[in-house]
Amino acid sequence: MAKQLPIVTIIGRQNVGKSTLFNALIRQRKAIVDSMPGLTRDILSCRVTHAEASFMLSDTPGLDIDDPSLLSRTILENAKKFLSRSTVIILLLENPAPASFDRELAEIVRKLGIQVIIAVNKMDGPSDFQNMPHFYEMGFDDILPISALNRLNIGLLLDKIVDRLPVRRLHREEETLKIAIVGRPNAGKSTLLNAFIGYERSLVSDIPGTTRDAVDEDFVFHGRKITLIDTAGIRKKSRITENVDFYSLKRAVASIRRCDVVIHLVDAAEGITDTDKKIADEIIEARKPTIIAVNKWDSIEKDHKTFDAYRERLIFMFYRAADFPIISISAREKQRIHRLVTTAVDLSERALKRVETPRLNRIMEEIQRSHHIPTLGGKLKIYYLTQTGVKPPRFKLFVNNPEHFRKDLLRHVEKALQRKLDLTGIPVDLSIEGRKR
Repeated sequence: MAKQLPIVTIIGRQNVGKSTLFNALIRQRKAIVDSMPGLTRDILSCRVTHAEASFMLSDTPGLDIDDPSLLSRTILENAKKFLSRSTVIILLLENPAPASFDRELAEIVRKLGIQVIIAVNKMDGPSDFQNMPHFYEMGFDDILPISALNRLNIGLLLDKIVDRLPVRRLHREEETLKIAIVGRPNAGKSTLLNAFIGYERSLVSDIPGTTRDAVDEDFVFHGRKITLIDTAGIRKKSRITENVDFYSLKRAVASIRRCDVVIHLVDAAEGITDTDKKIADEIIEARKPTIIAVNKWDSIEKDHKTFDAYRERLIFMFYRAADFPIISISAREKQRIHRLVTTAVDLSERALKRVETPRLNRIMEEIQRSHHIPTLGGKLKIYYLTQTGVKPPRFKLFVNNPEHFRKDLLRHVEKALQRKLDLTGIPVDLSIEGRKR
């Protein structure tokens, strides 16, 4: 069974920390660690399981052996043959800059055509991150700073390994897009669901709170399978007096958390209310791509300027609404229903976006040079930015003083990333890391 597992191989020069990294990834002291170059002669392997995926991790000897002895040649030939069987290669480099042999190794890896992760070891403090631009010159899209000894970014490295394993990509084309329809009672959620699927699947009534449970309905849109989740109307907690209403709220929140995209339905006549703001808080906390659908637009007297004025007033009442696409619809008359679905599909696809590390760091340099926040780039510095995941796009900032990065500063970075990476409507999840004390 072990032979069928994908192989992940660590390669690099002598003494860059391959065995230390191997031990950090398997959480054992299986490889012998010593500062004497060339200590690892054999290829050492161990099964690793992370995020429900398993692979064989292999530690190889340093490939820059100058000794012309038969033993050294045998070690090198064995290691190079092993590389061709690997699914993923971790090319381990060393702070502060690539050595000439690192570039030779990079060319070997490129010719193999195997997925590669570039990890820069011995990044033991924030000041070390300033050396990262030296490694961009090697031409790889994704370069990860780590400290094998201090376990910095070891979890992130495991995530990147698992993401590149073929088992993680099975059935991706068959995945269903889950859209949750949420809003205040009587905002028109069940009418909207029926407009989507084209027949009376959900009970529709003028009595607020008719829908007490979440209702799932499947349909196909341009070959894409979509599941609609119609949730019970969310009321203010002070008005929840019946147990059934309490559990309806719980199910609605659960529906938000299990969907891919949220359609937040707002009644056009009532505008955005305090309850709508609480609903939006639940959505924002769940970090879901969101569309604000202003329903019952057919009942509003309007001209060509009405919607723009309505949108400005909505954002004035709730500033976070500016983060999301806002679409006026009529569920009853089926107005702009097609646009609602195409926007949801677009959001779900952009939430899977991956951005190369060099581009991210060029954007961070622009943000720090813009001087919109005077302290950013001065007393407060962002050394490095890397993407850690998708759905939603997740990023990690390496900074000098994490305790001084207030919410408003992170919000500024988040908005800049959304704007520059075309992520409007999609939350950006930022985490920060600084000097370990």
